[in-house]
Amino acid sequence: MSSLIFDPASYTVTCGSDSIGLLAKEFALLQFLYDHRNQAFTREQLLDRVWLLEYPVERTVDDHIYRLRRKLRHWPHIAINTVRGYGYSLTVRDRRAVGNPSVQDPEVQEAMRELFKKYHLLGQGRSLLALADRQEVLGFEVDEFYTLYVHFIQGDIPWFLEENGIPFREKLYWMLLMYRGMALRREEVLSFLQLCERVLALHILPDRQHREMEILNILDVYADAGRPGEAINRFEKTRQTVESDGLSGFVIPVAIMEMYVQVVAGQSSEAERASGRIERLLQGSPYLREIGRYHIVKGLHLLTQGQRQAGADLIDEGLEVLQASMHVPMLLGAVCQIVLFLQERLPDAPRLEQKYRAFYDALDKEFGLSRYRTDLKEVIQKAIFP
Repeated sequence: MSSLIFDPASYTVTCGSDSIGLLAKEFALLQFLYDHRNQAFTREQLLDRVWLLEYPVERTVDDHIYRLRRKLRHWPHIAINTVRGYGYSLTVRDRRAVGNPSVQDPEVQEAMRELFKKYHLLGQGRSLLALADRQEVLGFEVDEFYTLYVHFIQGDIPWFLEENGIPFREKLYWMLLMYRGMALRREEVLSFLQLCERVLALHILPDRQHREMEILNILDVYADAGRPGEAINRFEKTRQTVESDGLSGFVIPVAIMEMYVQVVAGQSSEAERASGRIERLLQGSPYLREIGRYHIVKGLHLLTQGQRQAGADLIDEGLEVLQASMHVPMLLGAVCQIVLFLQERLPDAPRLEQKYRAFYDALDKEFGLSRYRTDLKEVIQKAIFP
């Protein structure tokens, strides 16, 4: 078993002939966990031991753990483990131990890829995270797409900003969607719309993501920017693309998007018809993400019909489902839309707006949105406005 050697002068850690450089707090956290290997610590305990006389949030520990795991990936005998419902521990294995033969088995690898796809389709983010966290034990490798997606659904902004092993072009789409969850005001939505239009004009996203932005994501943004008519004019193209490209997984998300745009545009009868169709679709395909999203849109519709308590209750149910599905960017985007909708359509309901602003503020604190907003915007702008 090779020991780790820590050099506090250069924040370098060496194992055998290999060395890696760390940031100061990454170094301190790794050294503490290594010195206390095989012991589990809560986030609060790690904050107390590593961030002395500082006042970071619990998310700070998670951010550093994610970065350490990436930097330690070529030392597979060093594992920082998530202790479910508690915190983290570090374990060290004998480097001579035989690895899982399933890593080299193509049938196992294909089966795991299909399982990831199924959990993705069903909107079971927590299941995806649990599976990714156990890849070493189960003996498989997560491909690049799901490496990105797992960090995306967790709202892991620091990883996207600092991960250099994946081409920026592959990360840009996910970074845009995370930035969308930081637009609480109309002027911020307009700024985000400009970014989306620029990205589409440059055609710099991978083809699949370009298509998804063009036929789905940007239509919500047009509605939030006060241009729902422009989104409605694009419905037919979206439907044609879904049908011609055989995008069966897009049918329900597109239907929910259309209903949302119609609610924003004040097209009550069209929204009612869309609601009935969505409920029929969800009976056959009860996907968590889509259920949560639909409840929120239906709740907004009820608010416009004067059913304020029923609408608020349905919105709350939708937010709970999105939290259960573990899809942080969708949750953040939904709360932004709720707050903006209340500002624009129900200015006489300030308490309701305050309620969801407080919900957003709690998410901001948990995921460090205010801390990373400027950096995320600058990275995106630098890429598309060189």
